Amino acid sequence: MSHRALLLLLGLLATACSSSSSSATDGGSSSTPCNENPWECSAGQVCWPQTQTTYACLNAGPGMLGGACVNTVGSPTCGAGLACFQAIGASGGACYDYCSTTDPSHACTGNAVCQTVALGGSGGPEFSICVPQNVGTSDGGAEASSQADTGTVNEAAAGD
Repeated sequence: MSHRALLLLLGLLATACSSSSSSATDGGSSSTPCNENPWECSAGQVCWPQTQTTYACLNAGPGMLGGACVNTVGSPTCGAGLACFQAIGASGGACYDYCSTTDPSHACTGNAVCQTVALGGSGGPEFSICVPQNVGTSDGGAEASSQADTGTVNEAAAGD
């Protein structure tokens, strides 16, 4: 191999190894916000509202699946892989699994349906959660669906 070809090959390798992009899993930032890919957060972290309009991977809170939570900016109350679904005007919500409406590997299980909702209501950053259906109710589960269809998450209680 000629010296010129070797230098070119080494230059290409150095460029490939010195990529400036990093992901949230290695402590850096990703070009995709975590509300669009909450699985990019490191172990022990949760994708959570960092401001009224942005999400970040933060240290997970204590809330378990189905447990009580409050959407507080910068202070997660749900555990890793969970989002707090809190309707506008409600004093609290519940922790639900993140899901994907397009990736079958992140589909909901059991009697839950993947619903897309928006932080703070219409126009806010969107994320998707597994909303349990009310099996055995007179409305056939429509109550849970209609709550999710409002597409709202309360940030009013957030301490800025």
